[in-house]
Amino acid sequence: MATDKRPSGRVTQSKKQAAQAASVVVPAVAKDSEPVDGEKPTYGAGALLLTFLGAQLLSSIAYFFATANTSYDFVVPAGVGAAVGQASSQFSLQQTLAVSVPPPVWLTALMQLPLWFGLGAIPIWFAVKRGRGVVADLGLRFRAIDAPIGLAIGVACQLLLVPAIYILLSKIIGVKDISAAARELTDRASSPISIILLFLIVGIGAPIAEEIYFRGMAQTIFGRRLRPHWAILAAAAFFAATHLQPLQFPALLAFGAVLGVMRWRFGRLGPSIWAHLGFNVVAAASLVFNLGIG
Repeated sequence: MATDKRPSGRVTQSKKQAAQAASVVVPAVAKDSEPVDGEKPTYGAGALLLTFLGAQLLSSIAYFFATANTSYDFVVPAGVGAAVGQASSQFSLQQTLAVSVPPPVWLTALMQLPLWFGLGAIPIWFAVKRGRGVVADLGLRFRAIDAPIGLAIGVACQLLLVPAIYILLSKIIGVKDISAAARELTDRASSPISIILLFLIVGIGAPIAEEIYFRGMAQTIFGRRLRPHWAILAAAAFFAATHLQPLQFPALLAFGAVLGVMRWRFGRLGPSIWAHLGFNVVAAASLVFNLGIG
C-alpha cells in the first residue's frame, strides 16, 4: 500500500508545481495584453480646442474671400448649425456689412464646406495620427440597422421632444419665433435645385461633421475624465452652445443628450448620425413646405 501512495504524492506535487508556474505565467501574459502608452490616444482637450478654432479659422477665411468678391450679405445666418462660421466671419471682418442681399443657396452650401472639413476632418486626423484610429477613438462605423433606428429616433425627437420642450417653456418665455435663423435660409430655397441643396446642407453635411466632432471626439475626450452621463451632458451642452441660438438651446441640449446616449449605448456613431439626419431633414421640410412641425 505504501508503494501505491508514493506515485500519487509525486503526481500531486507536480500538479502543485504546475499550478504555481501557471500563476506566474498568467499575470505576465495579461500584462503583455494591456495597451501600452503608445497605443493610447495622445491627444485630449487641447486637440478638441484646436479643432474648434481650426474650423472657425477655415470658415473665417471662406467668408472673407466671399465678402471680398461678392456683394452678398453674409451677416445673416448661413444655415442650420452654421452660426459658428457666421460669428467667426463677423469677428474677422470687425464690421457689419451694409449690403442686404442674402447669398444664394448654392453659395451658402459651398460656404459650409470649410466648417464641415474642420469639424470632420481634423478629428479624423488626430484619431489616425495620434490615436488608435477612427473606429476606436471616434466610433466612426455603421451597420445596416443604424439607419432605421437612427431615423426613427431623430424624427421622434423633432416631432415629440422639441414641441414638448417649447410648450413647457412657452408658459415662461411666451411665444417666440425660434425658427427665425433656419427660416431665413429656407425662404431662399424656392427652386428645385435650391431645395435639394438645402437638404444636402442640413441633412448630410451637418449631421456627419457635427457627430464626428461632438459625439465622436468631444464626448470621448470628456469621457476620459468624467462618468458617462456627465460626459454625455457636457458634449450636449457644448453642441447646443456652439449654435449660438439662445432660444433653441434647450431643445438642442436635449437632442444632443439623446445623441450622446446613442453614441454611448451603441458604441459607434452610425445611429446618432442617422438620428441627426432625420431630425434636421424633418425641420427643413417643415419650414420649406410650411408643415407647421416643431
